[in-house]
Formats: sequence, structure tokens, C-alpha cells
Amino acid sequence: MAGISIDMMQKQLGVTKIVRSMPNIPTQIGEGMTVFCASNAVDRKELFIVQNLINTTGKSIYIEREEMLNAATAISGSGPAYVFHFMQAMIESAIKLGFSASEADFLVSKTFLGSVQLQNRSTLSNEAWIQRVASKGGTTEAALTVFSQKKLKENIIEGIEAANARAVELGT
Repeated sequence: MAGISIDMMQKQLGVTKIVRSMPNIPTQIGEGMTVFCASNAVDRKELFIVQNLINTTGKSIYIEREEMLNAATAISGSGPAYVFHFMQAMIESAIKLGFSASEADFLVSKTFLGSVQLQNRSTLSNEAWIQRVASKGGTTEAALTVFSQKKLKENIIEGIEAANARAVELGT
């Protein structure tokens, strides 16, 4: 129900207590991210109960500004597709370089899983981790240079902004 506001739901359903959320697909395995907000009629105790319920599917962030659900949709709601898209590109590259499909899938999935776990267990920024992996004049730097020349980061930001704009549009 992207774009369906709390106000609209209150009017259509004839109720005052509404919680609106944006979960992502990893909630299916208890590793999801859900951003949620609530109508003013929902009290703190009820919010606590709702958050505990949501957290059975992963982690959550409560937001006061309902319009931030559009941004949550663009980042964490759609985010798994962005990750899968990047993973697929890496898998296709690995196959092109000579790995079998199963080897490529395994290499890429373990690379993502390990990298995320490493980042989660550390206080280092993503930029600091990039610097630790990229040696001056090395292979990682060669790939990062191409990514920079092709404006990969800017393209990702632009894509997420388009997702956010679409979420806003769905609400009008």
C-alpha cells in the first residue's frame, strides 16, 4: 500500500489507531528492516508492543514523520533488489572469467555475507573498509576507477531518488 497515508486509512476504515510500516523482503527470514510510524491515537505502550512484534522479523526504526516512509521504501524496501542486481552482475562476471555458475554464486554470496558481517562488527566506515581492501595501483583500485569513471555511485543515488519520487507519486 505504498503511498496510502495514515489519514486516508483512518477515513476509509473509520478507525483512529493506525500503524503504517514499510518492511523489506528479508523479513521472511527474520533479517528484515522495517520502518514504521503511527497515528497520534497510538500511545507509547502500544508503540512498544508493535515494535516488539515487528522486531520478530528483524530490526525496525520508528519515525515520527510519515513522509519518511517514502524514503524508507526507496532505501530498504527496494534495497534488496539493488543488492541482488549488483550480485547478479558479479556472478555474471565470475562466469565470464571462467567459474561455473554454482562456483560464481557461492563466491559472490559469501563475499556479500562476509563483507556485511565485517562492516556490522566494526566501527570503521565503508570508505575506511574500501581503503583497506584497495591497494595503490592494485586490482581493486582498477575496478573502483572504472566504477568512478562510469559514475556508478551517482547512478545508484539517482536510481534511489527515482524510487523515492515514485513512492511520493503513488501517494498523490
